[in-house]
Amino acid sequence: MKQTIKTIVYLLVAGLLINQPAFAATPSDDVLDMFNTNNIFYYNPNGSDDLCGSSATKLAGDTIEEKIWNFYIDQGFSDVQVAGILGNAKAETGVEPTRASNSSYWGLFQWYLGYAPKLVEQINSAGLGKYFDSEWWPAGKSKDIPANDLDQLLSIQLNYTMEHADFDWITEVKKQTTVEAAAEAFLAIFERAVGGNSPILYYEPYKGLLYQGTSARRDFAKEFYEQYSGKGTSVSKNLSGEENGRNLTIFGDSITVASNSALLEKFSDIKQEGIIAKVGRRWDEAIDVVKNTTNIKDNVIFALGANSPNLTEADIDEAINAIGNNKNIVFVTNWSTMNEYESNNELFFEYAKKHSNIVVADWKKEMKGNSDKYFYDWIHPNSEGAKIFADILYEAVNSNINSKGCSVTGEFASLIKSYAWPEYHPAPFTNRMPGYAEAVSQSMSEGRYVGGSINGVPGIDCGGFVTILTQNSGLEPSYNDSKGATDTQEAWVKSHNWTLLNGSPNRQVDTSILQAGDIAFSNGHTFIYVGEIPGFNSKIASASYGQSSARAPMAGHEDLLFGNGSIVRWYRNPKYSSRNGLNYTNNVQNKVWK
Repeated sequence: MKQTIKTIVYLLVAGLLINQPAFAATPSDDVLDMFNTNNIFYYNPNGSDDLCGSSATKLAGDTIEEKIWNFYIDQGFSDVQVAGILGNAKAETGVEPTRASNSSYWGLFQWYLGYAPKLVEQINSAGLGKYFDSEWWPAGKSKDIPANDLDQLLSIQLNYTMEHADFDWITEVKKQTTVEAAAEAFLAIFERAVGGNSPILYYEPYKGLLYQGTSARRDFAKEFYEQYSGKGTSVSKNLSGEENGRNLTIFGDSITVASNSALLEKFSDIKQEGIIAKVGRRWDEAIDVVKNTTNIKDNVIFALGANSPNLTEADIDEAINAIGNNKNIVFVTNWSTMNEYESNNELFFEYAKKHSNIVVADWKKEMKGNSDKYFYDWIHPNSEGAKIFADILYEAVNSNINSKGCSVTGEFASLIKSYAWPEYHPAPFTNRMPGYAEAVSQSMSEGRYVGGSINGVPGIDCGGFVTILTQNSGLEPSYNDSKGATDTQEAWVKSHNWTLLNGSPNRQVDTSILQAGDIAFSNGHTFIYVGEIPGFNSKIASASYGQSSARAPMAGHEDLLFGNGSIVRWYRNPKYSSRNGLNYTNNVQNKVWK
């Protein structure tokens, strides 16, 4: 990104931005009245947008250009606007993610690395620092980058463009209605290019002269528009919020072969080429197949091991490395009437406990003792068994991913859906989900904290809900063992060394780092970040205490940054440091689906 913009433009833009609010725009009066009655929060219309960690974003498409196109379509840009962005990428680097001419300017949009320390940190943290080396600078090197590395390099840089929103380029580009205008707005604001002899006269306050082939960028943009307009697809456009096969690859052996029809029916969007299975396939053979498979999707089911008893940790590690650590992985337990594969299955469970992106589909648990009903021989499922196999795989892959690829544990996600209404209900609303009513009764019988009662209905309380969910999910079984209300709970997390994600109490949080299980406090109110859970219509869940403000647990509308007259303070259990969701090291019970 160029740093040659004139000082006067810097000052003008800075002046414009000074008057913009740092948090969400003010809602309508009726919304404010309702929330002021509730006396707990202000609604942020962007608060339920995807705010998962940057490294978690998944890319759809077979080429670099397609992946970039689909990424920005998914971010709400129109076809003409995305074409303008791509036109700039082609002019900058030929759309190559490691292109550089020197050590200062690097990457898809020629980032000036001296002004992009966060980008450098993210690339290095992902283990991709070698791509800063001059070996990878020349044109055409992208074809030599392994597929997993390429996707990570693209994902990090594309997400960084959305985070690195200096001068609000996103809003300005989204105003444009022609390809040419979008290309020039991106050049003027994002690339910050001034000088040369290509006039740009339409745009306030960026009147001036641009350089670096403005007309070429417009032409490139028009070419991309003609090629891709109307063709944008994104994994996150799945209206159900679940993985139905569009972003899934299945590797398997004869059990998968026997279940092929059931898998195609269950995963309605998967294509036959997404099911890569062969009778008799061993674990090591499958790894070779993975290494030679292009365009492996972001969610991978590895249903192998029946032909390879006594797997080792080295075998599991090799499979994970071949698939890619950035993928969501499902291992399927092995079982037959002749071999229970105990060592294999124990390893699968151990790895699920250690890795937030891995879950286990427990085929053995369902089939053991049912071979007379579901098998046609000693190991292979009949048609009814095949449907169960497909169901187990479907539940497993959807327990650990969402439409954006952000991981949450099956236990945490299932309790959210059991305790909290998936839609928002205006206060007062005291009708509890049956699962939550049962959990409140159990907590009361055990002398645990449930918060206040409204008209004889216990547990209608923000702190009570957060306490019960945090304890029962295993996120922190000892949470709020002092049995206190909201202020006491914030004191509790501080005393137990939970991380203040804001950095300081007076600084707004960087919402891109929030992950499932993070807990928020804002002057008498608390709520919890849940990530994106299929069928749950918010990234946050909350409840509220008070006669007029009572709300049973439900999908929340809280502003992630500011509420109830204060900065929202976000805390994270120090045991869970992964950016891609709860990273259980113990107390994992339900990362297994029958």
